[in-house]
Amino acid sequence: MKQKRFITTVILSAILFIACSNNNVKSSGKEDNPTSTSSGSGDSTYSGDNSFAYTINGHHISIKDFMHDGDGKNWMALFLNEVKNNADNGMIKVEVTNELTKEVFKLSVANSGSSTINHSSTSLSNFAYKKSNEATYMSSGYKNYYGDSVTVSITAINATRVSGKFSGKFLSDDNKPIPLEITDGSFDVAFTKDN
Repeated sequence: MKQKRFITTVILSAILFIACSNNNVKSSGKEDNPTSTSSGSGDSTYSGDNSFAYTINGHHISIKDFMHDGDGKNWMALFLNEVKNNADNGMIKVEVTNELTKEVFKLSVANSGSSTINHSSTSLSNFAYKKSNEATYMSSGYKNYYGDSVTVSITAINATRVSGKFSGKFLSDDNKPIPLEITDGSFDVAFTKDN
């Protein structure tokens, strides 16, 4: 009987330890913003001028620059890696990171109208020929997916911002590629400045 209690205690302790460890992982990489104005309601809200949204496997994500949690803290949610309009070749590049999940999206398309990306992949020809359409997605598990049949539409553009929509099928870079549908994609982001 004592042995059963001991085993039960060890198992419960392990579960509690794992649960606490997972909670710490979720908050890593986040930075406090002391100017938070959260109501402390326990719900998360977002603010900022930049927005990015998408749906994967029926799970819709819609984020802005900062997430405000119910504890009165602000976390960076959307990081603009690079958003550029190259007027010389007529291409837009939008590369963003969902800081909460570490997912990365990279779109390189014509700076007006709709573009279709078929069988995108990283290759030397993409670097040499900068007018090539590209769509890539890196999951939170650091798995890379390349646009196999993706449509990106630029809906508005001016000197400081670009907005658009995207959706389609991506394939993993495995030997036996796994398909992934990303739908309801949208972005409204400011152009980044060179460092």
